[in-house]
Amino acid sequence: MRRSATASTARGSIVHIGTAKAEIERLASSGSTITLVNEGVQPYALARRVEAPSPPWDRTAYDILIAIPIAYDLGTSLDGFYIGLPYTFRGGEHNRVNGQVVVVGGSQWRAVSWHYPDGKQFRLGIDNIESHIVHCRGFFLERGAVNART
Repeated sequence: MRRSATASTARGSIVHIGTAKAEIERLASSGSTITLVNEGVQPYALARRVEAPSPPWDRTAYDILIAIPIAYDLGTSLDGFYIGLPYTFRGGEHNRVNGQVVVVGGSQWRAVSWHYPDGKQFRLGIDNIESHIVHCRGFFLERGAVNART
């Protein structure tokens, strides 16, 4: 088995994220504020200034983290995202911001349970990081607000 030239990990695992790197570079070169960041062996796409209506959110834009599976090039899909802490929704918390907290780049981020509808999962080759950011933006818009329990 040949090791990937795209990246390596401390344990010698094979990492296939060349497509993700190319997508992020393309988005950045077109003016999007997105970068590839790593925390340990986990790569993330950091998308800055994703628009949000205020109110009900406490600000008009959020930075989000998208975990890039180390087998992304092999067809492992993107799912969900992380929101930077702290945040406020309608003066409190959003019920879908309920996952694990990770520290990336010295900041705390919490997983958001925001998945694709049944039968419409992420499809590599059709979907990409850019379309996933659009999907994640839906969380901040009316769809996410409607899905919040008060």
